Amino acid sequence: MKLTNLALCIALGATAVAAPAFAQDITLKASHNANADEPYGVGMRKMAEILEEKSGGAATIEVYDNATLGDEMESIQGTQIGTVDIAVTANSTLANFVPDLSVFSLPFLFDDAEQMDRALSNPEVLDAIGGALDAQGFHLLAVFSAGTRHIMTKEPIETLADLEGMKIRTMQNPAHVDTFNAFGANATPIAYTELYGALETGVVDGAEAANTNFYSQKFYEVAPDWAVVGWLELVAPVIMGKAAYEALPDDVKAALDEAGLEAGKAERAAYLASDNARFADLEAVGVKITRPDTTAFREAAAPVQEKYLETDAQKEIFELVKSVE
Repeated sequence: MKLTNLALCIALGATAVAAPAFAQDITLKASHNANADEPYGVGMRKMAEILEEKSGGAATIEVYDNATLGDEMESIQGTQIGTVDIAVTANSTLANFVPDLSVFSLPFLFDDAEQMDRALSNPEVLDAIGGALDAQGFHLLAVFSAGTRHIMTKEPIETLADLEGMKIRTMQNPAHVDTFNAFGANATPIAYTELYGALETGVVDGAEAANTNFYSQKFYEVAPDWAVVGWLELVAPVIMGKAAYEALPDDVKAALDEAGLEAGKAERAAYLASDNARFADLEAVGVKITRPDTTAFREAAAPVQEKYLETDAQKEIFELVKSVE
C-alpha cells in the first residue's frame, strides 16, 4: 500500500492511519516555490534522499517545485487540510500563522550567514523554534536560508550617513520599515512587481535585496550601486502539520528529523555559495560594490530589535541565537 498526502489521511480519521499501514510505503508531498536547481530544490531533494536511505526505502518525499502545489500561503494551509505534507515557506508568510517567528524579521539578528548556519544547527535554537511552531499545530523539520539582504541605490553608500533622506523601498513589514527609518532613510513600502519602474522613474532612490534577485531582476540597470551591509538574513522554515507528523511511526519520524537537519545544512551552504557567486556577476555588469562598516547600522537598529521583542518565545529565540558564536 502506498500512502500519499499523509495529512489528508489524518483528516479522515484515526482508522485511516492505523500503525500497520505505515509499515509499508509512505510518500510525502513537499511544496516550494523555487526552481528545482535553486537552493530550496537542492535542500528538499537532499531531505528526500536522506529520508529514503535512513528509512530503508519505507518512506520518501516527492518534491514539487515552482509552486506546483500552490504558493507559500496555500502550501502552509495545505499542511493543515491535507493537500500538502511538507512546505518550505518564507518566514514572513509563516509568521501570519506563528506570530512568535516574527523575531526573524529583526535587523542583524544574526551576525552573518556563517553565524546563522551555526545558530540554525544548534539544538537549543531549533527546539525553541520548534516549540513556537508546535504550539500552533506545526512541526519543524528544517530552516532554510533565503539570502542575505543588502542595499541598492543610485549613489554609492559608504557610511550610514549616506542613506539620510533617501527613499528606500522595503517589504510591507513594520520591522523593516522601522529599520530603514532608523537608518535615516525614508522607508517606502511598495509592491515588488513595481520596484524596477519605481527606481527608473525616481519614485524611490533605492531598495533592499539579496545578491540573487538584484542580479536576476536586473535592478542594477536602474540602481547600479550595491552596499554590502547584510542587514537581514532571511530564513525559510520547512514545516509539516503536527498531526500528520505524529501519525508517522517512530522510526520514520526519527529519520525525517535527521533528514531535515542535514538538508537544512545543505541548503544553507548551497544558498551561500550561490549568493557569493553573484558578486562576480555583478562586477561583470558594472555594479559598484561598497562595503560600509556596519557598526553604525547595528547601533541604529538596536532600538528596533527591542521594540519587536514582544513575547517570551521571541525573547528566548533572540537570546539563544545571540549566544551562538
